[in-house]
Amino acid sequence: MKFPVRDAMTPEQALRNRQACQRLERGKYYQFNPPITAGGVPTGGARVHAVVDLSFDRGWYIGFVEGNHVFQGTPIDDPRPINDSVRSCYFHVLFIGGVEIELDPNQQAD
Repeated sequence: MKFPVRDAMTPEQALRNRQACQRLERGKYYQFNPPITAGGVPTGGARVHAVVDLSFDRGWYIGFVEGNHVFQGTPIDDPRPINDSVRSCYFHVLFIGGVEIELDPNQQAD
């Protein structure tokens, strides 16, 4: 998967993105305000559905992988004609400004 925004970050943006690790804890749910738009990679793999841009207002933090903050969550605007049980997606977030993130008081899965 290509990440043109990540690859075009300024040194300052790359530093902010790396520093976000200090306030995120793996295995916790976080809320995004405003919701973020990211390529939703179906947890069932490519055979389930293609990667499409979707919006997410919360996600479970998996960790910082190859310069990307990786989350798992259920999109809020999923147009894909598939069963709800396979809507969960992995998605990547860059923390370079524009979105506020906070620990979700509800640490239960969707």
